[in-house]
Parts: sequence; C-alpha cells; structure tokens
Amino acid sequence: MPAPKLNRPLWLESAEPRYPALSDSLAVDVAVIGAGITGVTTAYLLKQAGTSVALLESSAIGHGATGYTTAKLSVGHSLVYHHLIESFGEETARAYARSNQEAIERIEAIVRDNSIDCDLERASNYVYTERESSVADVEREASAARTAGVEATLTTETDLPFPVRAAIRVDDQAQFHPWKYLDGLARAVGGDGSHVLELTRATDVRSGATCEVETTAGVVHAAYVVVATQMPFLDRGLYFTRAHPMKSYAIAARVDDDAAPRGMYISVDQPTRSIRSTPAEGGGRMLIVGGEGHKPGDDPDTKVRYAKLESFMQERFGVSDAEYRWSTHDYMPVDRLPYIGRLRRGDDRVYVATGFAKWGLTKATIAAEVISDAILGRANEWAELYDSTRLDARHSAARFAKENAAVGLHFFRDRLQQPAGREDVERLAPGEGTVARVGAKQYAVHRDDAGELHVLSARCTHLGCIVGWNNADRSWECPCHGSRFAADGTLVQGPATADLPRDSLPE
Repeated sequence: MPAPKLNRPLWLESAEPRYPALSDSLAVDVAVIGAGITGVTTAYLLKQAGTSVALLESSAIGHGATGYTTAKLSVGHSLVYHHLIESFGEETARAYARSNQEAIERIEAIVRDNSIDCDLERASNYVYTERESSVADVEREASAARTAGVEATLTTETDLPFPVRAAIRVDDQAQFHPWKYLDGLARAVGGDGSHVLELTRATDVRSGATCEVETTAGVVHAAYVVVATQMPFLDRGLYFTRAHPMKSYAIAARVDDDAAPRGMYISVDQPTRSIRSTPAEGGGRMLIVGGEGHKPGDDPDTKVRYAKLESFMQERFGVSDAEYRWSTHDYMPVDRLPYIGRLRRGDDRVYVATGFAKWGLTKATIAAEVISDAILGRANEWAELYDSTRLDARHSAARFAKENAAVGLHFFRDRLQQPAGREDVERLAPGEGTVARVGAKQYAVHRDDAGELHVLSARCTHLGCIVGWNNADRSWECPCHGSRFAADGTLVQGPATADLPRDSLPE
C-alpha cells in the first residue's frame, strides 16, 4: 500500500498507484530514486536521450513533497535577490534568476511536447507587503531583482480584494497541477528497457563501476544512481547538516471564477501568506492560501496554524469551509543555494539534489537538467553555481553552527524532558497522540477513531531523534531532520528509510 496521505492535499485527491512494484532484480543505465518532480524529470530527460532508466518510488508518484506544494513556477522567490547580490555578487544573482526562468520555459515545453493536461497557466507573480514598515524592503528587492536581470515592476495594483502597500510584479511566470504534470511525464518514461516502479523503497546504495541499489524487493544494478528524495536518505555527504527543515501549511476552498485572483502572491510580512488559484473540477476555481511556517516539532497545537489560514481566507476573501488542508517540510540550505550534483567529492556515480528552500518546482527542473547532463557527459552552465560539493564557509559557517546546535539541543533535550506518562496515555481521546515515557523509554502513542491504542517507538529511524505528534495532520514528525510518519508509523517523507517500529507499553 502507498503511504497514507496526510490530511487532505488538493493535488493528491485522485492520485493512486498506477505502476507495479519491483518484483526481481534488474539492470539499467541509471536508477533514479524518488518520483517527485526532481526524479520524474530526471528520468524523463535521460530516457529522451536514449538511456535506460529505473524510476523507483517508495509510495506512489508525487506522493512526497511535490504533492504537498502550492505549485507556483516563478523567479520571484520573496526577498532573495538582495541577499544573493550582497552575499555572492551580481553574477550569481543573474545566474539564479536566469536558471529559474529557463526552468519555467522547459516545463512549458515538456507540457506542450507531451500534450500533458496539467492546468498550466501563465500568470504574474507578486512579492508584496501590507505594512508601511516593509515598503523599503520591497523597493530594495525590486531594485536588486532588476540588477539580476529580472523584469520586475514596482506597483500597488493587484487583483487581490485588499490593498497592498507595495508589490514587485514579474510577468510571464506560471502555475500548474503538479501531480497531473508528473503523471503525464511518467507515462513517457516506462518502456523500451526503462521502468517506473512504485511501492518500491530503496534502503541503500553501493557505489562502484556498477552501482547497486538495495530495495525492499530486490537489487537494481546501474551505472549511475540519482537520489531524488528531497533530503538524501544516504548520510554520505552529510546534507542533513547543511539543509534544515521548515514546515508550512496550505488550505484550499472553491470560489467563483470572478472571485479568484489570477496572479500568484507571496508576502514578505510575517506570518507569510502565499496566495493563488487553480481550476476546480466541475468548474470555478480553487483558492489556495498558504503560510504559517515554523520548524517541525516547535508547535504543540498545529490545528491553530490551519485556523489562522482559514481566518485570513474568510477575512480577505469572504470564503470559509476549506475543503483541503495539507502541510509540508522544505529544506533550507545554509547558504540559500540548492545542492545539485555529486553525492560527494570523488564519486561521479551517485548524484543528489536538495535544499530547494520552498521553491522546489523550478529548482527541481534545474536539478534534473544539471544531473542528466552530468551523466550524459554534457556541459551545463548551472552546474558550478549549484555544485553540491561546494565548501563555502564564508557564507554559511554561522548559520551552519546555529542550525546544527539546535538539532543537538533537540536530540538531548527531548530525551531528558518529562513527556506524558501512562495516565496521560489513558486519557487520550480518539484521534489524539502523544509521546509518553514509561520507565526509561519513550513511546509514540496514538488512539485511532475507533478508540484503539497504537504504540510505536518514538525514535526516528533516521538518526534517533524523538518524534513529535502533529495533531492537525495526525502524523509523527522528526524535529531534527524533518522525516514524517503517518499515525500508524508508516514513513511518508525522509530522510528516514524505515517506518517507526511497532512497540507495546510495559505492564
């Protein structure tokens, strides 16, 4: 069975497994692990170049981070360009802008060439503020974006039903339905010696002249391996120390055509608000509002996050009763540029892509091009900019130390603090969960809707941090490196590669 869907994500409403699981060992030119947008696009590009590919997915296509996004395609990544110019210079900022815009054009070309019906729409993107105190930041960012080659316009005119103090408008951006896109793209991967394999979890990779990908169902032999699992599940390369998880939320509700904004919006104010709309099944539009970001494990009542988004939607758009709710974890690199390329120095057989900093759809497309070009022996102009093995202490040392100190604090504090006890477990209502200490051990305990108690080990199967309960999504989350598990312990999102083990409370 695929991993359970957490809450009710809009994009995965009709998404179910369509491809077989691996049933025996096989050999291909390239094994791609993870069927989100990075993995599917990489497999597609390699297949188009005549390479045989095995695309391996532990659950179902798009059921990872790609299925829990807001699905914007833009170069307007909040206040990124001022930072890039200040930290890296104008040349880097220009390359960042151009690579993301070219990714949008590549996606449109793929949609056209493969006749994929994925609700792709061209739209203007707006980075905006409602606060006078942030106008100077928006004006500074508009200037930086123009320096980076972005055709950015400063404006106060939008199609939002409320006024803004300032906004950066960038035209010719896009939005789409990510699962429909991946579904159409995956259809072009299978056949002629290539395979799309769902419900096939990779557990290890051995690099060499012929690499071996160990899975729960057999071994895949390949000349090259691409680890496209958002955060690499292989600890080689230590990417979990260089990119750290952030959690964010989204809701969607049906609105009439004339009530839906056609632009895409991201606020610079805190808490962040992300706004867009998309065609709804049966007519009308779905209004999507996102935001409320925080670090996983830092909020004991995540229901409040959805409630705040619903209040915003009601106050600003007059819309209530959101039909869909979902959340996701994104990985923020310590120097704000993604890591794309070799898993580690000296190994040109295993490739990774991670650290997309909440703008993963264009960056995943960039990654697919960089990695497929490397495997095919072709030069790529973005490879050096996003080099995954770069060592740049000047731009990342302080943040690296801060984030990893926080992880260490979580690791030890969560073992020493006094969580719930046996009496708290007995008081759990249906649908509730908690981490309980009984004796010297901590347990992840959940009572399902039927009143049955389920007990799991509370130690994340990645590196052993103590998971926390997300009461809104009914899931377990690792505060250290962002792995997510369903209420029954089933792995939904890595870098963990195993479910939370079932356990039992001692008498």
